[in-house]
Amino acid sequence: MSLVEVARRDFLDYRRSKVVWFVLVSYAGFAAIYMFISTDQYQYYETLREAVIQILSSVLFVGSLLVPLIALVAGFSAIAGERETGSAKFLLGLPNTRWDVILGKFLSRSLVIALSIIGAFTVVAGFLLTIHPVFPVIPYLVMFGLIFLYTVAYTAVVIGISASVASKARAVVAGFGLYFVLNIFTLFVPFGAIVRTIHADILGFIETPMLYRFFSQLVPSQALMRGVGVFGTEGVSVSALPSDAPFYVQAGFMPVILCGWIIVPLVFGYYRFSTADVS
Repeated sequence: MSLVEVARRDFLDYRRSKVVWFVLVSYAGFAAIYMFISTDQYQYYETLREAVIQILSSVLFVGSLLVPLIALVAGFSAIAGERETGSAKFLLGLPNTRWDVILGKFLSRSLVIALSIIGAFTVVAGFLLTIHPVFPVIPYLVMFGLIFLYTVAYTAVVIGISASVASKARAVVAGFGLYFVLNIFTLFVPFGAIVRTIHADILGFIETPMLYRFFSQLVPSQALMRGVGVFGTEGVSVSALPSDAPFYVQAGFMPVILCGWIIVPLVFGYYRFSTADVS
Protein backbone atom coordinates (compact mmCIF):
# COMPACT_ATOMS: atom_id res chain seq x y z
CA MET A 1 0.00 0.00 0.00
CA SER A 2 2.97 2.36 0.37
CA LEU A 3 3.26 2.78 -3.42
CA VAL A 4 -0.40 3.72 -3.69
CA GLU A 5 -0.10 6.10 -0.76
CA VAL A 6 2.90 7.89 -2.26
CA ALA A 7 1.07 8.26 -5.59
CA ARG A 8 -2.15 9.42 -3.90
CA ARG A 9 -0.50 12.06 -1.78
CA ASP A 10 1.62 13.37 -4.62
CA PHE A 11 -1.42 13.55 -6.90
CA LEU A 12 -3.46 15.43 -4.30
CA ASP A 13 -0.60 17.88 -3.83
CA TYR A 14 -0.05 18.41 -7.54
CA ARG A 15 -3.50 18.22 -9.11
CA ARG A 16 -4.13 21.97 -8.68
CA SER A 17 -0.88 22.84 -10.40
CA LYS A 18 -1.12 25.46 -13.11
CA VAL A 19 0.69 23.00 -15.37
CA VAL A 20 -2.57 21.09 -15.79
CA TRP A 21 -4.42 24.16 -16.97
CA PHE A 22 -1.52 25.30 -19.12
CA VAL A 23 -1.49 21.99 -21.00
CA LEU A 24 -5.23 21.92 -21.45
CA VAL A 25 -5.57 25.53 -22.59
CA SER A 26 -2.46 25.72 -24.79
CA TYR A 27 -2.71 22.38 -26.54
CA ALA A 28 -6.50 22.33 -26.79
CA GLY A 29 -6.48 25.98 -27.89
CA PHE A 30 -4.00 25.32 -30.67
CA ALA A 31 -5.90 22.22 -31.77
CA ALA A 32 -9.18 24.14 -31.87
CA ILE A 33 -7.76 27.07 -33.85
CA TYR A 34 -5.87 24.87 -36.28
CA MET A 35 -8.81 22.58 -36.93
CA PHE A 36 -11.05 25.61 -37.48
CA ILE A 37 -8.80 27.30 -40.04
CA SER A 38 -7.76 24.09 -41.80
CA THR A 39 -11.12 23.35 -43.39
CA ASP A 40 -9.90 24.94 -46.63
CA GLN A 41 -7.22 22.24 -47.04
CA TYR A 42 -9.65 19.60 -48.32
CA GLN A 43 -8.98 20.57 -51.94
CA TYR A 44 -5.37 19.40 -51.69
CA TYR A 45 -6.28 15.77 -50.93
CA GLU A 46 -8.00 13.06 -52.89
CA THR A 47 -10.54 12.28 -50.16
CA LEU A 48 -12.02 14.10 -47.19
CA ARG A 49 -10.88 11.27 -44.92
CA GLU A 50 -7.27 11.71 -46.03
CA ALA A 51 -7.46 15.46 -45.42
CA VAL A 52 -8.85 15.09 -41.90
CA ILE A 53 -6.23 12.47 -41.01
CA GLN A 54 -3.48 14.84 -42.17
CA ILE A 55 -4.97 17.61 -40.01
CA LEU A 56 -4.99 15.26 -37.02
CA SER A 57 -1.35 14.34 -37.66
CA SER A 58 -0.43 18.04 -37.54
CA VAL A 59 -2.14 18.33 -34.16
CA LEU A 60 -0.16 15.28 -33.06
CA PHE A 61 3.11 16.83 -34.25
CA VAL A 62 2.57 19.91 -32.10
CA GLY A 63 1.87 17.59 -29.17
CA SER A 64 5.20 15.87 -29.80
CA LEU A 65 6.95 19.20 -29.14
CA LEU A 66 4.74 20.43 -26.30
CA VAL A 67 4.33 17.31 -24.17
CA PRO A 68 8.05 16.87 -23.29
CA LEU A 69 8.23 20.47 -22.04
CA ILE A 70 5.15 19.98 -19.91
CA ALA A 71 6.50 16.70 -18.53
CA LEU A 72 9.75 18.48 -17.66
CA VAL A 73 7.96 21.28 -15.82
CA ALA A 74 5.69 18.81 -14.06
CA GLY A 75 8.31 16.28 -13.00
CA PHE A 76 11.78 17.82 -12.68
CA SER A 77 11.36 18.50 -8.95
CA ALA A 78 9.44 15.31 -8.14
CA ILE A 79 12.38 13.58 -6.45
CA ALA A 80 15.27 16.01 -6.91
CA GLY A 81 13.24 18.63 -5.06
CA GLU A 82 12.65 16.25 -2.17
CA ARG A 83 16.40 15.58 -1.95
CA GLU A 84 17.29 19.25 -2.18
CA THR A 85 14.98 20.26 0.65
CA GLY A 86 15.90 17.26 2.80
CA SER A 87 12.35 15.92 2.89
CA ALA A 88 13.38 12.77 1.02
CA LYS A 89 14.57 11.07 4.20
CA PHE A 90 11.13 11.57 5.74
CA LEU A 91 9.43 10.38 2.55
CA LEU A 92 11.57 7.26 2.70
CA GLY A 93 10.47 6.43 6.21
CA LEU A 94 8.92 3.02 6.69
CA PRO A 95 7.14 1.44 4.92
CA ASN A 96 8.11 3.45 1.81
CA THR A 97 11.00 2.13 -0.27
CA ARG A 98 12.93 4.05 -2.91
CA TRP A 99 11.16 2.07 -5.62
CA ASP A 100 7.81 3.05 -4.09
CA VAL A 101 8.81 6.70 -4.27
CA ILE A 102 9.91 6.53 -7.91
CA LEU A 103 6.87 4.60 -9.10
CA GLY A 104 4.48 6.63 -6.96
CA LYS A 105 5.80 9.92 -8.30
CA PHE A 106 5.73 8.53 -11.83
CA LEU A 107 2.13 7.38 -11.54
CA SER A 108 0.86 10.61 -10.02
CA ARG A 109 2.64 12.96 -12.45
CA SER A 110 1.62 10.78 -15.42
CA LEU A 111 -2.00 10.96 -14.32
CA VAL A 112 -1.89 14.73 -13.95
CA ILE A 113 -0.51 15.30 -17.46
CA ALA A 114 -2.54 12.52 -19.07
CA LEU A 115 -5.79 14.01 -17.78
CA SER A 116 -4.90 17.22 -19.58
CA ILE A 117 -4.14 15.36 -22.81
CA ILE A 118 -7.51 13.61 -22.52
CA GLY A 119 -9.14 17.03 -22.19
CA ALA A 120 -7.30 18.35 -25.24
CA PHE A 121 -8.32 15.38 -27.40
CA THR A 122 -11.88 15.72 -26.21
CA VAL A 123 -11.82 19.21 -27.72
CA VAL A 124 -10.38 17.71 -30.92
CA ALA A 125 -13.22 15.18 -31.04
CA GLY A 126 -15.74 17.98 -30.58
CA PHE A 127 -14.37 19.88 -33.57
CA LEU A 128 -14.31 16.73 -35.67
CA LEU A 129 -17.98 16.18 -34.93
CA THR A 130 -19.08 19.76 -35.51
CA ILE A 131 -17.06 21.40 -38.30
CA HIS A 132 -15.36 18.58 -40.20
CA PRO A 133 -17.25 16.37 -42.66
CA VAL A 134 -15.90 13.03 -41.46
CA PHE A 135 -14.74 11.50 -38.19
CA PRO A 136 -12.04 8.87 -38.86
CA VAL A 137 -12.64 6.89 -35.68
CA ILE A 138 -9.77 4.39 -35.90
CA PRO A 139 -7.08 6.97 -36.80
CA TYR A 140 -8.35 9.25 -34.04
CA LEU A 141 -8.19 6.45 -31.45
CA VAL A 142 -4.74 5.35 -32.64
CA MET A 143 -3.39 8.90 -32.44
CA PHE A 144 -4.93 9.41 -29.01
CA GLY A 145 -3.42 6.15 -27.78
CA LEU A 146 0.01 7.07 -29.15
CA ILE A 147 0.06 10.58 -27.66
CA PHE A 148 -1.13 9.11 -24.35
CA LEU A 149 1.72 6.58 -24.41
CA TYR A 150 4.12 9.32 -25.50
CA THR A 151 3.03 11.44 -22.52
CA VAL A 152 3.65 8.60 -20.09
CA ALA A 153 7.03 7.88 -21.73
CA TYR A 154 8.29 11.43 -21.31
CA THR A 155 7.01 11.54 -17.76
CA ALA A 156 9.08 8.43 -17.07
CA VAL A 157 12.12 10.10 -18.65
CA VAL A 158 11.76 13.18 -16.46
CA ILE A 159 11.13 11.16 -13.29
CA GLY A 160 14.21 9.08 -14.12
CA ILE A 161 16.26 12.26 -14.46
CA SER A 162 14.84 13.69 -11.23
CA ALA A 163 15.74 10.49 -9.39
CA SER A 164 19.27 10.52 -10.79
CA VAL A 165 20.40 13.97 -9.64
CA ALA A 166 20.60 15.72 -6.30
CA SER A 167 19.15 19.13 -7.15
CA LYS A 168 16.37 20.73 -9.18
CA ALA A 169 18.87 22.80 -11.15
CA ARG A 170 20.67 19.71 -12.40
CA ALA A 171 17.36 18.08 -13.29
CA VAL A 172 16.34 21.12 -15.34
CA VAL A 173 19.68 21.29 -17.18
CA ALA A 174 19.64 17.56 -17.94
CA GLY A 175 15.97 17.67 -18.96
CA PHE A 176 16.29 20.60 -21.34
CA GLY A 177 19.49 19.15 -22.76
CA LEU A 178 17.76 15.87 -23.53
CA TYR A 179 14.77 17.74 -24.97
CA PHE A 180 17.03 19.66 -27.34
CA VAL A 181 18.79 16.49 -28.50
CA LEU A 182 15.67 14.37 -28.95
CA ASN A 183 13.14 16.95 -30.16
CA ILE A 184 15.01 19.83 -31.81
CA PHE A 185 18.33 18.45 -33.03
CA THR A 186 16.74 15.35 -34.58
CA LEU A 187 14.37 17.50 -36.65
CA PHE A 188 17.41 18.58 -38.66
CA VAL A 189 19.82 15.68 -38.16
CA PRO A 190 18.08 12.30 -37.70
CA PHE A 191 19.93 9.74 -35.63
CA GLY A 192 19.79 7.43 -38.61
CA ALA A 193 21.87 9.89 -40.64
CA ILE A 194 24.52 9.95 -37.91
CA VAL A 195 24.59 6.15 -37.76
CA ARG A 196 24.85 5.98 -41.56
CA THR A 197 27.82 8.35 -41.56
CA ILE A 198 29.64 6.24 -38.99
CA HIS A 199 28.58 2.87 -40.41
CA ALA A 200 29.02 3.48 -44.14
CA ASP A 201 31.22 6.54 -44.63
CA ILE A 202 33.69 6.12 -41.78
CA LEU A 203 33.77 2.36 -41.18
CA GLY A 204 33.13 1.46 -44.82
CA PHE A 205 30.32 -1.08 -44.30
CA ILE A 206 27.58 -1.66 -46.86
CA GLU A 207 24.66 0.73 -46.41
CA THR A 208 21.72 -0.74 -44.48
CA PRO A 209 18.73 1.64 -44.87
CA MET A 210 16.44 -0.28 -42.51
CA LEU A 211 19.06 -0.12 -39.75
CA TYR A 212 19.33 3.64 -40.15
CA ARG A 213 15.58 4.00 -40.13
CA PHE A 214 15.38 1.96 -36.94
CA PHE A 215 17.84 4.25 -35.17
CA SER A 216 15.89 7.28 -36.32
CA GLN A 217 12.70 5.78 -34.92
CA LEU A 218 14.28 5.16 -31.52
CA VAL A 219 13.66 8.84 -30.83
CA PRO A 220 10.27 9.09 -29.02
CA SER A 221 8.91 11.88 -31.24
CA GLN A 222 9.80 9.92 -34.38
CA ALA A 223 8.23 6.77 -32.96
CA LEU A 224 5.10 8.78 -32.23
CA MET A 225 4.77 10.18 -35.74
CA ARG A 226 5.75 6.95 -37.50
CA GLY A 227 3.27 5.04 -35.35
CA VAL A 228 0.23 6.72 -36.87
CA GLY A 229 0.42 4.28 -39.77
CA VAL A 230 -1.15 1.58 -37.59
CA PHE A 231 -4.64 0.27 -38.45
CA GLY A 232 -5.00 1.93 -41.81
CA THR A 233 -4.25 5.53 -40.93
CA GLU A 234 -3.46 6.28 -44.53
CA GLY A 235 -2.86 9.85 -45.55
CA VAL A 236 -0.20 10.58 -42.97
CA SER A 237 3.07 11.75 -44.48
CA VAL A 238 5.34 8.81 -43.67
CA SER A 239 7.72 7.39 -46.25
CA ALA A 240 6.59 4.04 -47.59
CA LEU A 241 8.25 0.85 -46.46
CA PRO A 242 9.18 -2.03 -48.76
CA SER A 243 7.03 -5.12 -48.48
CA ASP A 244 9.84 -7.12 -46.87
CA ALA A 245 10.70 -4.47 -44.26
CA PRO A 246 11.66 -5.99 -40.88
CA PHE A 247 9.17 -5.80 -38.02
CA TYR A 248 11.21 -3.33 -35.99
CA VAL A 249 10.61 -0.52 -38.49
CA GLN A 250 6.91 -1.24 -38.95
CA ALA A 251 4.36 1.19 -37.53
CA GLY A 252 3.04 -1.48 -35.20
CA PHE A 253 6.41 -1.67 -33.43
CA MET A 254 6.41 2.01 -32.45
CA PRO A 255 4.38 1.49 -29.25
CA VAL A 256 7.03 -1.03 -28.16
CA ILE A 257 9.70 1.64 -28.57
CA LEU A 258 7.64 4.08 -26.51
CA CYS A 259 7.20 1.44 -23.81
CA GLY A 260 10.97 1.06 -23.77
CA TRP A 261 11.21 4.77 -23.03
CA ILE A 262 9.02 4.14 -19.98
CA ILE A 263 10.93 1.19 -18.56
CA VAL A 264 14.57 2.14 -19.18
CA PRO A 265 14.52 5.64 -17.59
CA LEU A 266 12.67 4.39 -14.51
CA VAL A 267 15.13 1.52 -14.03
CA PHE A 268 18.09 3.85 -14.53
CA GLY A 269 16.59 6.38 -12.12
CA TYR A 270 16.07 3.68 -9.53
CA TYR A 271 19.65 2.46 -9.95
CA ARG A 272 20.96 5.96 -9.29
CA PHE A 273 18.49 6.74 -6.52
CA SER A 274 18.99 3.42 -4.73
CA THR A 275 22.59 4.31 -3.85
CA ALA A 276 22.10 8.05 -3.35
CA ASP A 277 22.69 9.69 0.03
CA VAL A 278 19.44 11.51 0.87
CA SER A 279 20.48 12.61 4.36
